[in-house]
Amino acid sequence: MTSAYPTLSQMGITSFDSISRYSLRREARADVLKVYYHRAAGSLLSRSKKFTFARAKANVPVEFQKTEEWHKLEDTSPVLRQALVELHQLLKPVAADDAGTQDTKQQLLADLEHMERVMKAKLAELRQQIEALK
Repeated sequence: MTSAYPTLSQMGITSFDSISRYSLRREARADVLKVYYHRAAGSLLSRSKKFTFARAKANVPVEFQKTEEWHKLEDTSPVLRQALVELHQLLKPVAADDAGTQDTKQQLLADLEHMERVMKAKLAELRQQIEALK
């Protein structure tokens, strides 16, 4: 049985029809891909999965102001690139209309509220740790 999305399958993603969106960010020397799922309220299944891809390093000679130096270049993982292609195919953007714009706005507001809750919790945790050190 071959999957239409072999890279995503290798990463352990099986619920292709439940994927709602994904995000990609860079942390230090790694790329972090987060895949979000549509879940019913009260579902015990996770709402997202996070994958970290280390960036490959290569020393490359680069001529700079008539001196020969070696610079470290970092490259994205080929697995990550293929996963992004498959996710893009899976979540092909539908024609933008007012409802789509409204959904995007609601999703952005929900993301913002979630980020605020996470930051408040983290700040409270850090304050507790500081108090414990006094």
